[in-house]
Amino acid sequence: MILRRLTTALRKQDWFTVLIETLIVVLGVFLGIQLGNWNEARAAEQRRDEIIEALATDLADSIYVMEEKQVFEINRGLAAWEAAVESGEHPPPYYFRIEGADTAPDTWGVLQQMEIAGLFDPVTIFDLSYYHSELEGVGQKYLRYVTFVETEILPFESGDPLYFYTEDGSALKPRYAASMDRLREFRGEVLGLASWVKCLQDRLEAGVRPEKSCVREDSTIRGNSLLALPFSDETTE
Repeated sequence: MILRRLTTALRKQDWFTVLIETLIVVLGVFLGIQLGNWNEARAAEQRRDEIIEALATDLADSIYVMEEKQVFEINRGLAAWEAAVESGEHPPPYYFRIEGADTAPDTWGVLQQMEIAGLFDPVTIFDLSYYHSELEGVGQKYLRYVTFVETEILPFESGDPLYFYTEDGSALKPRYAASMDRLREFRGEVLGLASWVKCLQDRLEAGVRPEKSCVREDSTIRGNSLLALPFSDETTE
């Protein structure tokens, strides 16, 4: 219809009508493109909100598992083991085993398949990627630890407890003392990750472009995490 009127106006050299019809065509095209852009922006914002909600839920669950489950159980187990040693008993080495799967679900891998790179600023993307990389690394350390537990401790746990001690019974054999040291290190790693998660959670909830990375701000926490624990757990000599 518009093109027909435009053609007729050109034949009659009705330049005013030509101008009006051309403006209508241009405006229609512009509005169509703008509407498409608005719809895409709204869909991207909705998708970003959904991803942030999924990330926030995953991070909140991680904090609970790390602090309320893992660190709490390790602290309690080490304290009970130390109390038994101090009372003259020879308890088997304390060990910690995670219920269910030994490693965390690959949430980051799933999110990467959703092409989230364009939804966050570079600092947030770096922090999230670095955190999940560290989480995987700590998980691999735990796998090495729990493999030793399952092959070197569990098969002998029901036997003579002195099996785990030196001949004079004064100390754990080196490999079992080392296993408990690895558990203490794992606890420190978990505490550091929990602090890291809280920083990431605050960043997502704030919804602003961060100036610094959570990694740089919290990188010293893991080194000092053991100092804040309420009890001493020196390795038995």
